[in-house]
Amino acid sequence: MLILRSIFYFLLIVSAYVSTYVVSTQVIAQSINDIDTLKSSIRSERESGNIKEAEQLTSKLQYIAEEKADAELSADVMTISAENQISRNRYQEAIELLKSAELTYSRSSNDFAIAFVYTQLGYSYYNLSDYPLALDYYDRADRIFNALNDKKNLSIVGSYIGLALGATGDYEGAIAAYQTALKNATSTGSDAETSQVLYSLGGLNAKLGDHQSALEYFYSSLEIDTKLGIKQNIAFNNALIAESLLALSEYDKAAIHANEAIRLFNEVELAEYADMYKLTLAKIYIATGKYNLANDVIQSVLKGAGGRYPALELNALVVAAKHALLTENYDVAISYANQGIEKAQQAERLPLEADFFEVKVNSFEAMSRYESAFPSLKELMRVKEKLNDENKVEAITKAQAQTETVRKKLELDLKTKEQALEEAKLNEQLLLKNVFIGFILIVFSLLFFIYRRYTLRRVNKRLEEQVRIQTRELSEKNQQLIHSLKLVESESITDSLTGLKNRRYLQKFIETDITLSDREFSDWRQGKSRKPIGSDLLIFIVDIDDFKIINDKYGHQIGDEVLVEFAKRLEEVFRQSDYIVRWGGEEFVAVARFVDRKSAINLAGRLVKAINISKFDIHDGSSLSITCSVGYVCYPCVTAKVATCHWEKLVEMADACLYMAKSAGKNTWVGLESVHDETALRGDFNKDLLEQLTQQKRVTIRRESGK
Repeated sequence: MLILRSIFYFLLIVSAYVSTYVVSTQVIAQSINDIDTLKSSIRSERESGNIKEAEQLTSKLQYIAEEKADAELSADVMTISAENQISRNRYQEAIELLKSAELTYSRSSNDFAIAFVYTQLGYSYYNLSDYPLALDYYDRADRIFNALNDKKNLSIVGSYIGLALGATGDYEGAIAAYQTALKNATSTGSDAETSQVLYSLGGLNAKLGDHQSALEYFYSSLEIDTKLGIKQNIAFNNALIAESLLALSEYDKAAIHANEAIRLFNEVELAEYADMYKLTLAKIYIATGKYNLANDVIQSVLKGAGGRYPALELNALVVAAKHALLTENYDVAISYANQGIEKAQQAERLPLEADFFEVKVNSFEAMSRYESAFPSLKELMRVKEKLNDENKVEAITKAQAQTETVRKKLELDLKTKEQALEEAKLNEQLLLKNVFIGFILIVFSLLFFIYRRYTLRRVNKRLEEQVRIQTRELSEKNQQLIHSLKLVESESITDSLTGLKNRRYLQKFIETDITLSDREFSDWRQGKSRKPIGSDLLIFIVDIDDFKIINDKYGHQIGDEVLVEFAKRLEEVFRQSDYIVRWGGEEFVAVARFVDRKSAINLAGRLVKAINISKFDIHDGSSLSITCSVGYVCYPCVTAKVATCHWEKLVEMADACLYMAKSAGKNTWVGLESVHDETALRGDFNKDLLEQLTQQKRVTIRRESGK
């Protein structure tokens, strides 16, 4: 009986436990479903243009993340908040949020989330006109999505890559990117991504001047977006359709689409874009001779943009200056141009600065004020020269030709005045001698003067037309010049042999990572958070052992093959989100981002093993045994105190570790794990100092076991 009772109670307890477990599991599942539903609602509201509602729902999600103390969910909230900021054109704020989210995702190795963050960072930098940086982030996202075989997101990123390449003038590359994106979009059957690619192809054709083809792409994209009901995208399609129709002189149709774009932008609370395409409407009014209506629109945009939207204000000033020039209000045109030049210089917008100087030159010429036109032309020459070193000779030549034209006009005017004065004196002398002869000479002189003025006016008109033609040609070349410059900058951060990034790339990004790491440890020191886990940076220097011998014995071609294969093996050790750069020659630098320093030993060991585990195959069928030496340093060097270190000092410290590894016989690693005395960070850091600090126990170093 006692046994039966015991069995009964045991079954009762087990039943209660199972019931509790089932209920708990259901609650967790429901909670996850609620969070996913909330995220979906935020996305839906944002795409419908209801930004305020999206932000309110985001606040609810943030409250849930804080209640759960869920780091991953908090990163999701930062990413979603960044998307909300992007919808409001607040790109700098979005970048800050995205970089904080990246820090969390990197700790958990959430590759999909990291790739999504990189996509949004690329889009933000693209809208800030930093095309090389945008392309770099897009490239990172593309590699991760490709590894995940995510066709949908590959289509989105490919479309964005096309936009950025088009902005740099690489139209062939842009078309190839769009074709790949379209292929990925159609393979997934995703209408939204297909629409994005069509819209981007339309934009590219418009840049190339093929507005008829552009309209076909825009209308196809508009049809899909209308079906999906994404107001913001519908607005953008209408806006660019209006621009292409304006270029084709179809003014009535252009006005219809411009007004529709303005209405939709106002509905989705994007006032800046609404005003931007009011300027398109103003250009339509100018083209159709409705100058008063155009002026009303321009003044309205200028009033709304002042102090709030610098980019919009600059574009409005360009249209205002050109409107004043066309309506022969030359002083007003010059006033607008002067305002625009100051603002363009502050914003470092050289193309717009050139537009304003051209308005000034044309205005002064129209008023025959060549003395004033001359310094403006010199400034125009200066701006054109800065736009692109590659083509600056051509730009200077054309600007000098314009300058010479104005100078000749000044000389012609001066000579005409001098000749008139001499003739008047001669007539006066002749008149005193003989009235009859003087009368004849006066009549002759007057006829001659009239004829000279007539021919001079014709010459002036011809010269003025030449100046206008040259100015227009300069304006058309302007975009080509800046595109070439951006493309050169994009190529300058990649090592051509290995395909890895170079040291310029590391210089561009490492400071931001150091700042983020410092912030995490600073919060902990101030008692604002728990001690950070996964907030360290590990800086490795990797050097191929005896590489000079390889070059001397086998030649530089074999040496290059070794470098390429070496780079591939490094990429197998590190994550997609880490930095790997070719530092110079046979030396490479890698940064493992936002990890725990305890993993440094494992990473260093994997590095050495990845190189020596198998021979390097050479194109002639032979193979070589290659080894490497590794030195690394962990950052922050001093965790308990604030001891910020410049990244170049960190490389210096890792280099000292590398030399210790070389001294230990090569094919090994040495790492500086921590510094106990911050004074050790002062002055130059080398192998001898590191050995001294190690003996004094002022630093902690790690070595490969048995070395």
